[in-house]
Amino acid sequence: MIGMISVNYKNSPVEIREQIYIALDEIIVFHEYIKKTILLNGLFIISTCNRTEIYFDYNQNGLSQNRIFHKIISCLIKFKKVSEGISPYIEKKIDKKLFTHIFSLASGLESMIVGEYQIVEQIKSSYKICAKNNMLSSVLDRMIQKSLNASKLIRTKTNIGKGAVSVSYAAVEKINSIYKNKSTSIISVGAGNTGQLALESLIKKKYEDIQVLNRTITKSKKIAEKFSLICQPIERIYDLMKKCDIIIFSTSSSKKLITEKNVKEAIASRKKPLLIIDLSVPTNVPKNVGSINNVTLINIDGLKDEVNKNYIKRKNEIEKANTLIIKLVDEFIIWVNNKKIRSTINQFKINFDHLISKVKNNENQNILKKYKRNIINNIKNIELNHDHDTITIINNILLKK
Repeated sequence: MIGMISVNYKNSPVEIREQIYIALDEIIVFHEYIKKTILLNGLFIISTCNRTEIYFDYNQNGLSQNRIFHKIISCLIKFKKVSEGISPYIEKKIDKKLFTHIFSLASGLESMIVGEYQIVEQIKSSYKICAKNNMLSSVLDRMIQKSLNASKLIRTKTNIGKGAVSVSYAAVEKINSIYKNKSTSIISVGAGNTGQLALESLIKKKYEDIQVLNRTITKSKKIAEKFSLICQPIERIYDLMKKCDIIIFSTSSSKKLITEKNVKEAIASRKKPLLIIDLSVPTNVPKNVGSINNVTLINIDGLKDEVNKNYIKRKNEIEKANTLIIKLVDEFIIWVNNKKIRSTINQFKINFDHLISKVKNNENQNILKKYKRNIINNIKNIELNHDHDTITIINNILLKK
């Protein structure tokens, strides 16, 4: 059984997603943790600002699907030390629906900003860790490789990625709809890919007064030099907050970078409004900051207007991509079922040969051998016809203990 649990932007707000975010350096730790409860054939994890998804390969061994999912979810809840109240936000998928999902995900169809390419790099980063640490089963490994192949094909055969935007771009579009004055004072906190994409978009929009902050001053200087901007140490954030118009947060910090109390103190003397955009998951800014007078807080979920515009632009390309994905998924399922049936045949041979060895009469042995060959040939014919339902029944009958 190949299964997946997902908490994503479609079924949960950022306040829920940030609770179960699994950083890259937590993937191996979680794998070791889950092995203490359930022995999996393979595990793959991807966690981004928009989703945390756990893919697993498991031989049911008498356990129901519901029981298997319960064990995986229970491990996640305990590992992240969150309430079981998170369960209603968890989406479950198996087999064909799961394969369709991962192929669509890699192709940018499941992203908040349809067609964005960042998800491919995120899948590759997670894959690298899982593969290096022998976490993947052969099916999960091939599934990820084929999903990346699907991504390449769809970006070649459709215009899904043509002029694709990012969450950073959407944030800058939001800023531009509110602040037309190009001398607007902007602070960008974070030196990662999201922060740099935001800076590129701000510069393209001709904003002139931009300062860069980061916990590592060397990174701030490097980015400031790259974009010809001013850099400041992160400790100056509250001083700068007294005068700036906009602050954009996009760091990988697991802790809040500002407090409600300090924000209130910083803006006590100012009369103009302050816009804070938090693109981070986990979020960098406490939710209560948004209730402070004269402060507007927008998190990643608050960019839905720009997201909807992007979706409408790409609607026709989405339909083309989905048609391609259906074919690719069907081809992958054939490979999965063929792999299953080969495994079944091999195990059947071992079991049947053991039975034959216990029969002393040569004539009876020959009858059983002929019977074995007929069964195997019939199974292979079913395999050639790709009769998946019958293959599943055969697997259940021949390998049932």
